[in-house]
Amino acid sequence: MRISQLAERSGVPATTLRYYESAGLLAADRTPSGYRVYGEPAVERLAFIRAAKQVGLPLDEIRELLQIWHRGACVDVRQRMRPMMAARLEEVIARITELQQFAASLQSALALLDALPDRATPCDAQCTFLQSPAAPIASVPGGPP
Repeated sequence: MRISQLAERSGVPATTLRYYESAGLLAADRTPSGYRVYGEPAVERLAFIRAAKQVGLPLDEIRELLQIWHRGACVDVRQRMRPMMAARLEEVIARITELQQFAASLQSALALLDALPDRATPCDAQCTFLQSPAAPIASVPGGPP
């Protein structure tokens, strides 16, 4: 099938299919005139890629899994995929903790802003918000610079 047909069947845009080919995730044969031609296994391969992306695996890990998957032993894929997913879960849990801390900093900063008296003078170093520990929210990992 041609790239447009594979894109339609898989729901993956042709531009992404070309990228997957250049990244070594998807192979295509070529017609004598240079058109990409895909076999039926490409649909299954794209479903595997989609599933792996949905659990947050990066493309280099997906590429590694595809090599194992291509050899055919599902148990081997599962054994390799499990530590990848466990590592991803740890990253997500750590990120959630960081975001919860960031949210607490934002709540404190909002409370400080709400408690500030209205001043008719320009903001300066005397502003109690700038002196508060909640003001440097950018120091939270993954927070704004």
